[in-house]
Amino acid sequence: MADDAEKKEENDCDDNRIPVTTTTTKNALITTQVGPCESHPHRVKVSIVGTGKIGMACAIAILMRKMASEVCLVDKDAEYAAAEAADIQHGGVFIGNPLVTGTADITFVKESAVVVIAVGEPTPGKPPDVATNLAIFRKIIPAIAKHACKAVLVVATQPVDVMSYIAWKLSKLPSSRVIGTGTLVDSMRLQYYLSQKLGLANTSVSCMSIGAQGDTSVPVWSGVHVAGMKLRDINPRMGETDDPEKWNEVSQAVNDCDANINSKKRERGPACWAVGFSTAEIVDAVLRDTKVVLPVSTYIHSCSHGMDKDVYMSIPCVLGKDGVHHTVRQKLTDTEKMGVQECADNIRNQLRTCGILQEPRDDVEE
Repeated sequence: MADDAEKKEENDCDDNRIPVTTTTTKNALITTQVGPCESHPHRVKVSIVGTGKIGMACAIAILMRKMASEVCLVDKDAEYAAAEAADIQHGGVFIGNPLVTGTADITFVKESAVVVIAVGEPTPGKPPDVATNLAIFRKIIPAIAKHACKAVLVVATQPVDVMSYIAWKLSKLPSSRVIGTGTLVDSMRLQYYLSQKLGLANTSVSCMSIGAQGDTSVPVWSGVHVAGMKLRDINPRMGETDDPEKWNEVSQAVNDCDANINSKKRERGPACWAVGFSTAEIVDAVLRDTKVVLPVSTYIHSCSHGMDKDVYMSIPCVLGKDGVHHTVRQKLTDTEKMGVQECADNIRNQLRTCGILQEPRDDVEE
């Protein structure tokens, strides 16, 4: 009886063992899983809509920082998107083995934590076509909001401030969850040129451009500092037209950056890498809830930055898992306030031109 009980116990143990199937090489190598593991418990998905140069720069910057376990590339050309995804996936061993997919089906953005919108790249040598981009946004934004209803939208389509406002209106999402890359690129360029002129590392210079992205961005000269020392305490005229040291040439270089780079890149343009890296920084802030302060395009309706009407424009924002958590107040000079107001008026006039706003133009006296 004891032998029978012992044999029964052995048989029970055998039944509990994980069987090894040897019908194929794979089954001979890998044991049968204990249970289904279709979904990873720490899945982090980022979708990028638009696989032009800017869209792919965003994708590469995000992938290289290993911040997402899954990246979905969405483009109207399904074959191209799938080819780009396959090309990246083949080298996935060097970037943390993320899942990279390519498709033309907008429903694939579902379950994304962040959706980057980079459609409608401008034709080389020409300004962004707001009307064309508006038509594209009317098709894709409601669908993105429907299938990725919990995602934060990051708009990289130019003109960023105008298209961010449009994306917010069409998505009907809270404004905190619709962000434009804004003047983050301009701020990084300002930091670069200032560091070059001072002979310091980029990271040692604290500065910021606000307002509208591009050739009208407003550098906040009153806030530029190195190790806590405000440069205007040394040179009160810094950044002004009558500055004997001509620091205002730095502002002009920043505002001319896009035009200069695009003219040299010609048909290989537009400028994309700085936008890609900046977008990755915003995405990282959302995914890791870092609460970092960055100048991004957000909805504002306040006099604190010189505006008295609603608009999407770049001001310093605290970024986290829900998008824009807070905005940071700045003490601006009268000149800086005027520059910011001009940016706001220009953005609103572009929105009127494309029919999003129905109010009188801000530059026309009643």
